[in-house]
Parts: sequence; structure tokens; C-alpha cells
Amino acid sequence: MKVLVAAVADHAWVENGCLSLCRAFDSINVDKFPYVIPRMSVALRLLINRLEAGEHKLNISLADADGQKLMNSDIKINFQFPQSPVPEASFSFALNGQNVTFGQPGDYVVNILVDGRVEASVPLYVREAKGGSKLDIPDRI
Repeated sequence: MKVLVAAVADHAWVENGCLSLCRAFDSINVDKFPYVIPRMSVALRLLINRLEAGEHKLNISLADADGQKLMNSDIKINFQFPQSPVPEASFSFALNGQNVTFGQPGDYVVNILVDGRVEASVPLYVREAKGGSKLDIPDRI
């Protein structure tokens, strides 16, 4: 199993097997705490070997530095392959959270586990910044 995409974004969705995401980020600067982000998504695309077909347990969580979970989802997934003899296939997921509350500035992490194994970890830095709340998104790529 390979992680092709693991990102935190404003919004993510899967349509006809295709993963779409809007405004991926890794930092949030806010002027006061607690801070509630109205919408936040975790986007995930996995490349699965045909030998890994079948049911698996997917866990996606957002936790602070002390391990306290702000978001947590346990999902049973069943990887099915097309009839064609392809050795690998990709599968996409989007976990959408609303009104996620950050009680204090700090280093947070999104952990993605499949069958109890960590497949990816995505850092999320929440910082106090005077002058307003904003997501750090570069002007250009």
C-alpha cells in the first residue's frame, strides 16, 4: 500500500473515484483561542496492490501534541478491483469535519492508519498571530 495523497484542505470530495480538494494548507494563524475552523477536510488517495484487496479498517484522526483527538473516524473499507488484470488500483477518500475547535496554539497532526499501521502523518501548525485569522496559503506555487 502506498499513500499517493494525504492533505488537509478547506474542502475535499470524491466523485466517480476522482479526488478533488480545494485550498490545501499546513498552517493556521489566528488572533484568539479557542479558534473554531468552520470546515476542514482530510484528503487521501491510496495505491493498493491486488493482494491487498478486501476489507480493511481505516482510521483518520487529528490530535494535539498530547495525543488528545479533535477529530476521529473509524471506517471499514472494502477494496475491490476491476475485472481487468491490473496489479494496482487507487482508492480515494475525503473526511470532512465541521466546527473543529483548537483550544490553544500548537503542533497538531493528522494520522492515517490502515489496519492499525500508520500509513501517513500530516502536520498542522496552529499559531497565534495578531491582526486577524487566516490560513497560510502561498500566492503562487
